[in-house]
Amino acid sequence: MWDDSAYVTYTRTNGFDPEGQTSAGISAGLMLDTRDNPINAARGWFAAVGYRPSYEGFFGGDASFQETFVDVRSFFSVTKDHRQRLAAWVYGDFVTTGTAPYFDVPALGVSLLGRSGRGYTEGRFRGEQLLYGEIEYRATLTRNGLLGMVAFVNTTTLANRETGEKLFDAFAAAGGVGLRLLFSKRTGTNLCIDYAWGRQGAKGFYLGLQEAF
Repeated sequence: MWDDSAYVTYTRTNGFDPEGQTSAGISAGLMLDTRDNPINAARGWFAAVGYRPSYEGFFGGDASFQETFVDVRSFFSVTKDHRQRLAAWVYGDFVTTGTAPYFDVPALGVSLLGRSGRGYTEGRFRGEQLLYGEIEYRATLTRNGLLGMVAFVNTTTLANRETGEKLFDAFAAAGGVGLRLLFSKRTGTNLCIDYAWGRQGAKGFYLGLQEAF
């Protein structure tokens, strides 16, 4: 069964060593952050772009490839008291040239905080180019802010050389709901309890501190 796994198949097809692979290179990035609270924003923007070239032979690297990512998030209040809010997230990860080792190929759930793709297991979808989007409605249910709720939908599209699939050929959508229990009033940190459903019977339960994005 191990010999038929996606990891082994990809690794052998692209000439990598199944026993282990190394990527090494340099990276550069830019970031803009106008959020009023980086943990639980009511308004503002977050935007980041990064470029990471890796080189074969550089500190033991096994491949030369270039990867670019973009991460844009927007937050705004629906009501003046900020008790109802909307949050939007667009995330892209693209191997633009070369062939990356398996675990460097963009995959769902492998974003900066690993919180993308609620409704699917981490790495369920993987390809050289990945584009992800999510919208979440957030509401405070009690006056003291102790209890809240969220409802969200997300979708993913990717390009994969092995299957011939291109961006926007297909989408993997998911949606879910969650409860929020105020963990720290000073920082606005919530205990997050979410349940999400994806396609083909996929589902997941998620427990954590801090919002997904």
